[in-house]
Amino acid sequence: MSFVATSQSFWLENGHILHAQCRDTDGSWKDSTIDLNQFIGNSDGWFVWDGANFSRSAQNISLDGPMLSAELTTHDGGHRERQGLNLNDRISNNNGQLAYNRQT
Repeated sequence: MSFVATSQSFWLENGHILHAQCRDTDGSWKDSTIDLNQFIGNSDGWFVWDGANFSRSAQNISLDGPMLSAELTTHDGGHRERQGLNLNDRISNNNGQLAYNRQT
């Protein structure tokens, strides 16, 4: 299940560590974090899942609900227009813990 449906108070630390309060199966709220740099990369100015360290080549990183957005560096050193990535596509709440869902 997407993390937004069962989580609240999302925010980013250092542009890549997602914090949220996630509900567990007992209905309690748990503080949880996940480092998005472990799962999201930059491919010539585009966000990509199953990559790494997107924040090293990103500027003006922000989070609006589940939407991560930033200006990402291209191979030639320029910047692409602001890009967005819906974290709900791969980040979930697993019994009070944020988790990454790798697609096969």
